[in-house]
Amino acid sequence: MTKIVRFTEAEISEPADFEAIGEHAREGDEFITGGAVDYPHHWADFTIAQTSAIELTISKGRLFAVDAIFAADAPIELNLQVHLPLVTGDHRYIALLVRGESETVTNLRMIETDAETHETVQQAVPKTDRRTVSIVIQQGLSSPTPLKPTIAADQCCLAFVELSTTGIVAVEMDNASRVKSLYEVDGRLTQVEGDMANTIRRTTTMETDIANIASRLGDIPHPTIMRQLKRDVGLLRRQLALPDEARAYWYDAGLLQDGWDKVHATWLARVREGIRFAWAQERDMQLSLIDPSSASIRMSDTLLLPAWTEKTRISVEPDGGSKNISQLVHTVTTAVKKSISRQVTEYGETVTVCENQAEWSMLMNQSVGELFKRDGETFQVVAIVGNQDWAGHRIYAVRKVIVRTVTQVYWDYVTETMGVNGSVYGNTWLCSQPMILTSIDLNFTRIGSTGDVHVFVCECDDSGQPQFGAVIVEKTISAAGLHAGWVNFALRPSLLESGKRYAWFTVTTGNHALGTASGNKYAQGSLFSCSDGAWAMGDPLTDFAMRINAASFAATRTVIEFQPLTLTDGMTELRLLHGGWAPGGTSLVWYVQNSDDPDEEWVPLTLAAEGSDALAGRPALVRLRLALTGTTDLQAAIVLDANARGMTFRPRGDCQAVSKEQAFGLSTSTVQLEIVLDEFNPTYHTVAPKLVIGASILTPSATATTLDMVNPRKRTLLATFTLGSATTSARARVDMTTSDVTVCPFIQNIAMYAL
Repeated sequence: MTKIVRFTEAEISEPADFEAIGEHAREGDEFITGGAVDYPHHWADFTIAQTSAIELTISKGRLFAVDAIFAADAPIELNLQVHLPLVTGDHRYIALLVRGESETVTNLRMIETDAETHETVQQAVPKTDRRTVSIVIQQGLSSPTPLKPTIAADQCCLAFVELSTTGIVAVEMDNASRVKSLYEVDGRLTQVEGDMANTIRRTTTMETDIANIASRLGDIPHPTIMRQLKRDVGLLRRQLALPDEARAYWYDAGLLQDGWDKVHATWLARVREGIRFAWAQERDMQLSLIDPSSASIRMSDTLLLPAWTEKTRISVEPDGGSKNISQLVHTVTTAVKKSISRQVTEYGETVTVCENQAEWSMLMNQSVGELFKRDGETFQVVAIVGNQDWAGHRIYAVRKVIVRTVTQVYWDYVTETMGVNGSVYGNTWLCSQPMILTSIDLNFTRIGSTGDVHVFVCECDDSGQPQFGAVIVEKTISAAGLHAGWVNFALRPSLLESGKRYAWFTVTTGNHALGTASGNKYAQGSLFSCSDGAWAMGDPLTDFAMRINAASFAATRTVIEFQPLTLTDGMTELRLLHGGWAPGGTSLVWYVQNSDDPDEEWVPLTLAAEGSDALAGRPALVRLRLALTGTTDLQAAIVLDANARGMTFRPRGDCQAVSKEQAFGLSTSTVQLEIVLDEFNPTYHTVAPKLVIGASILTPSATATTLDMVNPRKRTLLATFTLGSATTSARARVDMTTSDVTVCPFIQNIAMYAL
């Protein structure tokens, strides 16, 4: 305590004097706690006892928060019933957080109301200001393999509690947040001092070792070999997903955004399979038809197909049998609806293929950035095999055309979850030939007075089990819309692949019944029911009566005109992003035409477009056309929703790319930048490597350029920076210019070394 309150014998004391006694005492404690202890958000003396399967008792203890101490003066009881996971087999971690609170406690006291008569009255007045604690529960996600919740830096975690559906499984105290006593610190320091004594004794022999090292200095590898090793290690670090920490080297292939400071004041570039020139002008338009009412096409919601009529592909007629489709115990079924896969087509004078596409294989589960991206839709690479063929993805590329396609018809990157309540019945079938499903007819033998019927079509796994988490399409008809006999459930047209099994299933609470057929020989599938929303039990002897209807197309080739793409002052590149499918035997091909010359040929955006020049001269408007080619039974399709986009671009004539600050983990006075440039032509282009240290922008003291022996447009630039004073971190910066925006170089990859 640094202050005391003094009183004289004849002095009349005031209430503030007595309050100051407590305030000075607390202030003295805070000086000691904040100056000598200074624990931020740590606990002391708490213990936890489990009093029942779902209850805990936390003993008295204290919370240290820098210079303040908060105390629990009584045990705290916790009931964790509401935090137990709901699904059998799931577990969940919760964190018990200790938070400090200040409160004022009031007591009844006699208060004098008249100074002459000394009349008093009893009143509640504030008597004690105390610092106490409360326990806050931070809940983690439930899962068969749960993870502990992440604790914010300004919170104090007392313990992690693992819960199951039956109660508390384990309590794990968070000792990292516990206040360590001087006794503990003294014990650890004694051990460190012993280790230091051993270290000093061993270092006495280092002089001899250093002399031996000096005699072998001539064996040190050449710096070029060391740079190659660092680049290889940088590639391996990406591939092995090693944690980020200070390194004397940094490598980036220009595939992801994480190595670049896009909010830096001098940033003027973009990261897209290399570091490229930013756009001077760009426009993003929704793909739309010139004539949506054309008789040659048919729109189903947002799905565009050539004009079609409907015909039955699979028919199972009823033989008098019937089955109630609401006799099971009702369950909540979670159906996960997949989305149609995406395709990106890029074309133009400035579309250049980057050889580091092969390095996508080192970035599994990383964001692909702009490759398949629109508004809230950002998709991820699952796996990549080889240089240009990903698992589920495929790239076709030449100099002026890049087509990126997701080869699965329906994929999991954008899904819609639907919860429905009722009995689950359905039937699987074998799709022996590819078809575009348009509707399903079901034969109702009894109609209840209430209860909507939800019909879902889903994929089956290799064992023939229906997958409720892989729904392709769904349709709901109210009880009023049902009738005895065949009822048609019209569906959004959906592509079904040959050789695969599919299933339809109903979910309803109504007292409805469907006709059946015995023998199980028509659909090559089986009737099934589901009682728990996840597992389906099949009937090998019976099928539901059903008719699987598919599209029959009027023409084998359909050409569709779209609204033209425009860009103020002209474009050098365009990009088309949309959903759709193009199964084997069909094709979906875009065509463009320079509107400046109506007699000009339509250029297909395929690999055959190599060498074409539809965007030569930077047209401000190009016409757009889509050709769908297939058979009378199978056609390609395109989704024209809000995410179907046509984008046009023109790059700037200058580029500035600035990396994030890279910590070397050591102090150095020499730094090297190694930059691999592609599409570089010294007639049109300039490049200037720089190093940014704090507010200083440094130019290299020496540069060396190495031409690629295979690709004459490719070269490696090595820049060496000799610093006036040592540094432990730096940023890489590369400035580039072009005198012709139709010919733009880009950085394929870059490395920085601290020597």
